[in-house]
Amino acid sequence: MREPGPERPGGATGAHTHSPLPVRLALAVAAEAGGPLPELVIGDHGWVCGAGQLGFEAIGLADSDDPALFVGEAEGTVSVVVPLDDGVRADYYLPLTRYVLNRACLSQ
Repeated sequence: MREPGPERPGGATGAHTHSPLPVRLALAVAAEAGGPLPELVIGDHGWVCGAGQLGFEAIGLADSDDPALFVGEAEGTVSVVVPLDDGVRADYYLPLTRYVLNRACLSQ
């Protein structure tokens, strides 16, 4: 989890994880329950790398100081990495969010 720190203009503290354990647990529970498994995982560092290592199609948002997603893309376990500053307010990324969802045919 990101440590709270001083706010900068347009910044937001938000929370994300570098651990693959939460997504692996979520996917294991869904599989054990016989529920549908995702065709695409979109998330932060830990979720995308964890899902990609299990063979799920995964795309993620990555800050340049967290190279794991870029390494995963180079290794072929992560399909797409979108570089961005993950310390900015989420609403600043609405145009990017719309673009990614439209390209993935997931917008409504």
